[in-house]
This record gives sequence, structure tokens and C-alpha cells, in this order.
Amino acid sequence: MDKSLLLTFLALKNKGNRLLSPIPQVVGLTSLQAGVLFYLALSSRNVTVGDVSELTFIDPANASTLCKKLEREGYLTRTRQCPDRRVVTLSLTKKGWEAVSRLQIHIGHYLELIAEAPDQLRENFYQGFAAIDEMLDYLNDQIKGDHDLC
Repeated sequence: MDKSLLLTFLALKNKGNRLLSPIPQVVGLTSLQAGVLFYLALSSRNVTVGDVSELTFIDPANASTLCKKLEREGYLTRTRQCPDRRVVTLSLTKKGWEAVSRLQIHIGHYLELIAEAPDQLRENFYQGFAAIDEMLDYLNDQIKGDHDLC
């Protein structure tokens, strides 16, 4: 499975992108931007730019730029926290909530299809994603800071 591992991950990524990337385009967003809006909508705590950096696996400066763009486009607000003014919390605006609602309608179609899938296929799907997520976390933990692998 050595060489096919990379091909498998590439195929999963591309199939997922082909299937899901048209959804955020409906409201004029990228998948990354839509992911940030959903993260804000689903979070039960204050979300910071640092949280967005961790969620998206991009460096903090790029996460900040991403959030500034979403703010300029009216989807979220950025608020500096006292006493540490370096900490910026994020919240959805009315436009942001409306975008999430519109996206949820389109995602609902996929959720209906998943719900209609045979029980075993659906169970395998959820177990497979959980296993992939766990393995990727494990691998990332093992190579932290080891750039010689690249």
C-alpha cells in the first residue's frame, strides 16, 4: 500500500472537492471560507483567529488575512479583546448567518442522500471517516516539526 496511499488520499480529496466545492460557490464563497463560517455558526464559544488557523491548517497570518477578507465582504466581525489586544474574536454578521442558512439547505440534499443509503454503507462511511481522521491526527502528531519528511 506504500505508493497507493498517496493516490488514495489524492482521490478522496479530489472526489470530495468535486462533490462539495460547488456548494459554497452558490453564495460566492470558497470551501475554506464556508468552512470558517460553519465553524463560527456551530461553535459554542468565542472563536479566535488562532482557532481558524488550527481548523484550516494554515498559518496564523493567512488565517488573519482570510478573516479580514470575510469581514470586508460583510460575513463576520473581528473584535480585539482586552487586555490582550493581539487576540481577535470572530462573530457572524446577519449576512454570515444568511450564507450559512443557504449553504445548509444545499448540504441538506447530501444529508438526505446519506440517510437514504443502505444501512451498512452509511455505517461504513461514518466509521471510515472516523478512522481516517484518527489516523491523520496520529500521523500529524508523529511528524510535528519534522520537515525532513517533505
